[in-house]
Amino acid sequence: MANESLQALVIELESHLPQLKERRAKNALANDCYEAADDWRHLGRRVLENDTRVNYPERVRGEYELLAQLREILQNKPVGDRLEYEQLLNTGEELLKIVGEVQPPKDGHLGFLRIVRSLFEFLQTEFDFSVVGEGPTCLRFSSGAVYLELKHSIDPWMSCGFGPEPEDSKTFWIHDLLYLNHDERYRVLPDRLEMNTELEIEDWFGFLASVFKQYGFPILRNSPEIFKALTEAQAERDAAYVHEMDLKYSNKGDAPG
Repeated sequence: MANESLQALVIELESHLPQLKERRAKNALANDCYEAADDWRHLGRRVLENDTRVNYPERVRGEYELLAQLREILQNKPVGDRLEYEQLLNTGEELLKIVGEVQPPKDGHLGFLRIVRSLFEFLQTEFDFSVVGEGPTCLRFSSGAVYLELKHSIDPWMSCGFGPEPEDSKTFWIHDLLYLNHDERYRVLPDRLEMNTELEIEDWFGFLASVFKQYGFPILRNSPEIFKALTEAQAERDAAYVHEMDLKYSNKGDAPG
């Protein structure tokens, strides 16, 4: 029954979009309401499609803040505008109430959380790391001095980031760790990951766990100078990549036509 109600609300929101789209270039409120309604209907469709990548309660909290802002703006508009846009906002609120009740799976998207917790258990048992953040597609560990964030992502770079706390001080990737240790596998890491099954998730994050067990102890122990060495390795690897690309494309340009 909830799905039927949600489907009806999605359709109602979509019915407002063509008219809002025509006005959005000249009317700031129409533009804001168009973007909100478009986001809300996409959010509803993700629930209807059983998309388990989203933490719906968390996402809805942010959308309620937007809804409140739009209602506040509407208070200062003419009566005609208030009547028209209030209907749209009420529909959005009804949709958000339903979406906000949808709990993400305990094990994460396709078992991501269960798999990664198991593979990286050694962080907690051997290095005193704790889980400090999680979502259906993300798990973040921290020792207070070092963090490691793992994500369900088709991008191998984005799937594993680590560095000293706080996070915005510096981020390193699995490529940097391999390069620092003269491990040629950094050259053959995939450009894109397949993450459509539990087995594919287990294979990739099992590989990452094995690399950290092989090379990561100085990082996990926050050994002196390790992040300085990683910074130098990262810069050297980036420079080597640029040089290789320059050679590759300059040679192509010199080739006879």
